[in-house]
Amino acid sequence: MEGRVDGHDRALSLLGLARRAGLLLIGQDDVLGEPKQRLFIVRTEDCSPSVLRKVERKLAGSGSVCFVIKGVSRERLGRSIGVNSAQIAALPIESGFAKNLSELLQ
Repeated sequence: MEGRVDGHDRALSLLGLARRAGLLLIGQDDVLGEPKQRLFIVRTEDCSPSVLRKVERKLAGSGSVCFVIKGVSRERLGRSIGVNSAQIAALPIESGFAKNLSELLQ
């Protein structure tokens, strides 16, 4: 259990670094409004059903992937990336940040 929490803390830290690097898309408008780019999407466990439906449509045939950060709320994700709250965030799937996140979240 301890390692799992540590992995999530490192994942949240990595998302904060990606934001400072200017690579992170935050919130449904930014993430779902990116029509052509393949994305590595992360979402919170308490993500709303309407956002989930929109994310599922985005995933269909786009080559994007989505991971749930278990045990992480909207507020916790938001704090880690410098906003009040966020249900989803995304990075270009080819970025090094996305590859590192994938390893941490699996």
